[in-house]
Amino acid sequence: MSIRAFTADLHIHTVLSPCARRDMLPHCIVLEALEKGLDCIAVTDHNACDNVAVTLSLGERFGLWVIPGIEVETKEEVHLLAYFPTLDHLLAFNHLVEEHLLTFPLDAEVWGEEWVIGEEGNIVARKTSLLTVPVALSLEDVVEEVERRQGVAVLAHVDRKVYSVFSQLGFLPPALPVKALEISPALSPKEAQERFALSGYPLLSFSDAHGLSEIGQRVTLFQMASPQWEELLLALSGEKGRGVALSSDDNCL
Repeated sequence: MSIRAFTADLHIHTVLSPCARRDMLPHCIVLEALEKGLDCIAVTDHNACDNVAVTLSLGERFGLWVIPGIEVETKEEVHLLAYFPTLDHLLAFNHLVEEHLLTFPLDAEVWGEEWVIGEEGNIVARKTSLLTVPVALSLEDVVEEVERRQGVAVLAHVDRKVYSVFSQLGFLPPALPVKALEISPALSPKEAQERFALSGYPLLSFSDAHGLSEIGQRVTLFQMASPQWEELLLALSGEKGRGVALSSDDNCL
């Protein structure tokens, strides 16, 4: 079986995240990804996954691999990306997140609204509690719970001055069972290699898109035989000829 590069943007926010622009509807995201030639995306809203199911359905309809995902903020205010093999695995993890999410009323005028979108592209619900807050779980606890549900944990935008493992903790905890480090679009692939290549973890970089035009502005190439979860795991571990590589062009799409 031949191995080829699959272009992936696995850090995308929908209108469920209050910080996302109102054009970030699942239908628009899928079509934008296809137009830009992406093979794979992940919707990773803050501490919630209500728009993942509809995005998965659209991906299946239009031939785009959508990986179930979420972005969690730990009690240390470290952002962590978590990906799962199926929607059911993600929903089980999200139930834990909901149980430990600190509750603050959503002031939509300050933070923006949080929309849940239906199959027809309509708003089916509006959240009333702010999602961009920490959960009452440590970084180690969150990673452990991701692994318990057969998921993959990736430390988000580790080069950022806020909400990263280095900004919040000052160091990378030894033996933390995450699968990779994500580099933000603010850092070039060359700079990322110079600063983090010796971390011992694979380096990934995605758009962290909050608007349609940002989707695909930063991607990672996954060397795989096919777009399947098992292949993704092999790529992250660098086994059987699989692997990952940062795109050398910041605007490759």
